[in-house]
Amino acid sequence: MFQLAFRSVLVLGMLFGLLFAIATGFLYAIHAPLIVAVLLALVMLGIQFAIAPWIIEWVHKINWVPAASVDPRLAEFIRQTCEARGIPEPRFGIIEDGNPNAFTFGHYPGNARVVITRGIVDLLDEEEREAVVAHELGHIIHWDFVVMTVAAAVPLILYYIFRFGIRAGRGRNRNSGGIVLVAIAAFIAYWISQYLVLFLSRVREYYADHFSAYQTERPNALATALVKIAYGLAAAPKEKEEQGERKDQVTVAAQGAKSLGIFDPNFGSSLALAAAGSYAMDGTSSPERTVEAMRWDIWNPWAFVCEIGSTHPLPAKRLKQLDRIAEEMGQKPTYDLPNYPPESYWDEFAVDLLAHYAVLILGALGVAAAFVLSGGHPAPLAAVGAGVLGLGLGWLARTRYAYPREQFRPWVVENLVGQVKVSKVRSIPCEVEGTIIGRGVPGLYWSEDLVIQDRTGFLVLDYRQPLRILEWLFGLFRAESFIGQAVRAQGWFRRFPRPFMELWKVYLPDGSVHTCYNYLVALWGSVVVSLIGLVILVVAVVGQV
Repeated sequence: MFQLAFRSVLVLGMLFGLLFAIATGFLYAIHAPLIVAVLLALVMLGIQFAIAPWIIEWVHKINWVPAASVDPRLAEFIRQTCEARGIPEPRFGIIEDGNPNAFTFGHYPGNARVVITRGIVDLLDEEEREAVVAHELGHIIHWDFVVMTVAAAVPLILYYIFRFGIRAGRGRNRNSGGIVLVAIAAFIAYWISQYLVLFLSRVREYYADHFSAYQTERPNALATALVKIAYGLAAAPKEKEEQGERKDQVTVAAQGAKSLGIFDPNFGSSLALAAAGSYAMDGTSSPERTVEAMRWDIWNPWAFVCEIGSTHPLPAKRLKQLDRIAEEMGQKPTYDLPNYPPESYWDEFAVDLLAHYAVLILGALGVAAAFVLSGGHPAPLAAVGAGVLGLGLGWLARTRYAYPREQFRPWVVENLVGQVKVSKVRSIPCEVEGTIIGRGVPGLYWSEDLVIQDRTGFLVLDYRQPLRILEWLFGLFRAESFIGQAVRAQGWFRRFPRPFMELWKVYLPDGSVHTCYNYLVALWGSVVVSLIGLVILVVAVVGQV
């Protein structure tokens, strides 16, 4: 849910967004010509491109080590691939986190870095690890760092043409009307270009998958690796005495947590691995379980919404491509994805949309009701009261819909990820018991989200509080202490597109309970807003009598 770690990209984007905003305001103030604004934007984009790798290294706990010290076979594979493709071997790093992930970053093939997490080593077999790293090498060999940076410049330039075109069109010269039309066209092109950049990013992911499949000649290995990572259904590694061939690796729980996510961050282009998955309790691949886990991707209408704004294709689509490549190579594909759903999910989608936009819908209805009941001339205070009351009731309706308070009954991860009728607003109250193996963003020292692993797989625990600073403080000072502990987590299972549980309570072994108050604040906040709107409306009505 990547890629360049979505949190890193978000922070970087916010910093440069502020800089762009100040610079744009300054150029407006001095009435600078459009060419100056465009040149400044390109310079700033170049600076961002230049320093991004160092910022990523700064915010992540990456241990730079020889690849051979982690996996000698993988190190040899990297050496042979780079030698065959005529590029230097990338710098190799590992993040001590049980959440499996991999990513690459840099400026060009000569200074690229490849990073994997401990979870990749522990949960993937040798062929799968090679396939994952080959995907990352594909990004390096295809110069995707440069390709995506150049692509990102287009929306930026179009935005400046729009902004400065609107300003120039306010003049009294005879061309002002034409300039405004060009500016409006630039604005439309700006929005279209953003989605085209995202589409290009998805194409580059397919391209990297294609490279991995043909470089390793094992497309099924990448398919099973993607399966283990994306849906979190990789079983915990067996104990050493149960599998004599397993080396004395650092255990997941003992090491604690620390992407460049393999899932779409929705905050810009990411050049890392995105994926999908299901794995059986005994550690063997379970294609049937995988297909169940991917039903959401291929059947739920929300999946289409997710992919439009995503830097990565949906996992199921990537697996379909790998299946086709396997068939071309004369190999039997690992997965057989169904083409037709057993029922329509559009009715649930429609209800979800109503719930998601209930605040706006009921707020508008409240104002409209005030106009209708007053014959089209409501008192301003009455219109405000009706609108606020509608907003509060809409917020309350959405909260009650998104947070069903039925019993939090026990589930295991592999059964949760097979649920199709879930979204970011439609959820399943659930309880999962397992061990916290890492942070939601491996290596990011302030990442507040956690990852729990039970006997069937692992799941991201989305830690939410009413104030963002509370989440940040938890990630900075408390999250690390949860790593390695066996816990019981209660919350609401959602999907958009990656499966996750929004936390309600975490029960720790020492008997203490850690609670997230996002739900309670939303519930009582909506009640308070509704009451305020009702009071305003009553005062307005009484004042008219």
